[in-house]
Amino acid sequence: MLNKDILYKRLSHIKQLFNIGIGQSSQHENIAVFSILAFHDSIEMFLKLLAEHKGINASKFSFLDYWGKIPDLTLKESMRNLNARRVNIKHKGLLPAKSEIEISKVNAIDFFNQNTIKQFDIEFTDVSLIELIGYKKVKEYLDKSQTALNIGNTADSIENCAYAFEELLHTYEKNKSVWGDSPFSVGADMTFMSSFSMGVSRDGNDNGIGKLAEFIDKVKDSIEGLQRAVKITSFGIDYKEYVKFNILTPTVTRFIGGNVDCQIRGERKWTNENCQYCIDFVVKSALNLQEFDFDIETLEVDRFKQIEL
Repeated sequence: MLNKDILYKRLSHIKQLFNIGIGQSSQHENIAVFSILAFHDSIEMFLKLLAEHKGINASKFSFLDYWGKIPDLTLKESMRNLNARRVNIKHKGLLPAKSEIEISKVNAIDFFNQNTIKQFDIEFTDVSLIELIGYKKVKEYLDKSQTALNIGNTADSIENCAYAFEELLHTYEKNKSVWGDSPFSVGADMTFMSSFSMGVSRDGNDNGIGKLAEFIDKVKDSIEGLQRAVKITSFGIDYKEYVKFNILTPTVTRFIGGNVDCQIRGERKWTNENCQYCIDFVVKSALNLQEFDFDIETLEVDRFKQIEL
């Protein structure tokens, strides 16, 4: 029998692959067909994990052999059909109809929901992908957010989620910066370009000066908003999903010394569903950034070597 921490982490990997299949299934049909491979592979990983957990040597098992050795596994016939679709795609080049893709998705969802609780006494919906995040501080914030949500403290949950996302963007961009210059920066830094910083007073008696100050601040806010939007999309984060997250969460301020702060203004209340959406959004964003990562210093060294040649 496997250690519970190891078991939970491996279930997290399985769920990540399953989620990839869910994402593929909603795309264009040319991409959606590959969701069947992801569903099949995630279920096969689950079966191998289960056999190992039960002390069964499954090295020579075919996909359907598990149901003979572990009789209380459910949905054997549905899995037989899923396996047949996978063989058709991978070995015969036969593509499934859209309806078959949808059936495969439903069957995969049912399989995990029924068998995770039955075999491991863990609800599949409770398996978190937070364990897979490699950014230490981001993971800490998300753990706090999930813990707060579990006890019904939605305000603390949403605040820690906001911190987690800010930390994610900051860490990723910082790791890609050379001599303080970020490859994700668009345009000049507008931090000190407010009317106040420029010494243009909004409260002066001269109405023209007041309007100029207002204009300066509006231009600054507009440019910073555009810079933020470009940066979010350049990180590969779905902007529509980000907009919802941004509406739900308070604004985080990062000070020059590195400290962060956010304030929840007014009497706001969040549903558990909205809090979970925010957690899932940050997890998904973090995993996507981890998926495509690169060492900027190595690239810079290689670039200068080419210049020397």
